[in-house]
Amino acid sequence: MTDPASGLFIVSTSLDKPDKETRKFIRSHVMRGKNTRKSKRTKELAKQPNDLVQDASENTTPQGLSERGQHGRTQWILMPPQKIASELRLFGYVEEMRPYMIDLIKRAFTIIKPSTYTIEVALVEGQRSDMLCFDNFSQHPALLHSILFTAQAFCDLSLGHVYGKTARFHLAKTLYHLQQCIQNDREATTESTMTVVMSLASAAAILGDIESLGKHMDGLHRMIEMRGGLSALDSGVIKHKAHRIDFGLAMSTGCDLRFPQENISWNPQIAQGVSVTKLSELSMIDPRLDPRLLHIWADILVFSKAANEATKTGVKMSEAFFSRLNTSVPSRLIALRFCPTSVSELLRLCMLAFMKSLLLQIDGLGPRMTHLVDSLKTALQAQQMPPAPEQARLLLWALFISKLSVFEDTDQDWLNEAMVQTALSLDLRTWPQTRVVLKSFLWVDLVYNQSGKRLFDQWLKSAGNEEGQ
Repeated sequence: MTDPASGLFIVSTSLDKPDKETRKFIRSHVMRGKNTRKSKRTKELAKQPNDLVQDASENTTPQGLSERGQHGRTQWILMPPQKIASELRLFGYVEEMRPYMIDLIKRAFTIIKPSTYTIEVALVEGQRSDMLCFDNFSQHPALLHSILFTAQAFCDLSLGHVYGKTARFHLAKTLYHLQQCIQNDREATTESTMTVVMSLASAAAILGDIESLGKHMDGLHRMIEMRGGLSALDSGVIKHKAHRIDFGLAMSTGCDLRFPQENISWNPQIAQGVSVTKLSELSMIDPRLDPRLLHIWADILVFSKAANEATKTGVKMSEAFFSRLNTSVPSRLIALRFCPTSVSELLRLCMLAFMKSLLLQIDGLGPRMTHLVDSLKTALQAQQMPPAPEQARLLLWALFISKLSVFEDTDQDWLNEAMVQTALSLDLRTWPQTRVVLKSFLWVDLVYNQSGKRLFDQWLKSAGNEEGQ
């Protein structure tokens, strides 16, 4: 573990094939202080933050972002910058912290994090006052810099810019501090070090960098295996996030889960007591679906109804209930495989897409999940067009979920054409009519209502243009 040449866990987050200048920049910060006199290092550090402040000031409020997150009802415990600075001083960051860094921390926990955990924030019980995890910062300065990197890179990309100097600086600091810990036998596999790697993996997911995500998860997997596996860890947070990001990576690449559920049970884990023979929305499918697939469908259906009830009444679901969804459904869906053009495979893929919207609520990630994108396209294009009357309702739902969760804003003419044909075959002319059909399958109002209506309006306009030609 102490051999620097082994390179067991350190991987850098991709900067889209960094050029020579970028590599020199990162290397200079990683090596700072190793081959220079103390006076020169002090002078450079005193000068550095001014440049970074100027860089950060160019990326003030990203267009389209709001501190209320994606949904007006989503609430988060906010903390003013003054309070953040005061708290951080308790953990020894008086000299290092700069105003722009305080602002980035606030953005990370009041904009980025809530928007990627919409379901938990809005519908799941639990205190949210621990979202500013200053005690974790004190355990590992690399965690602080990884959050600063994520926040600045997110701002840069939201404005259409490549990663700027500030983001690259904090990435370099993250990797430097992480390297120091990995070369220390006592710290190399501690949960605080794992948290840093998990933070880098989360950043890669948020930024849509699938290649770096895979490398970070490989490193995390090796760390956890050296500790005896996920079950040996005390931190539920690491387990929860590891399962979630591992699921996203498997969907993206088609690889097996790095942290599969042990001894998978194919019985319902959420929908106990629900008979799969009573799933009327799937009764038209012939031949009858695999019972394992039906049990997963029943679990997600019960969860979806509970989520919609929580939205309607304001009574939140328990953390244990949500955890069962996160731990039991992904492993079963990934383990199943059917003929690529079959209805069974289409349903499995659409359930993966649906779960992606619940567990990985990251705009722009869907189109980068190339394996899921290609598989969905194959399965959807294999279906009859225009669809048979008994299949049209199910296909309408599949098209909506695929577009909203995976294809997102990418141009897909074939998908638009299929949607128009399917909606017309059902004589659907309004969003309320269409929503009734969609809600007869798997549908979470909080996640899909607004984006679904926008999508329907776009497709309705497209259908009108085609009829007028």
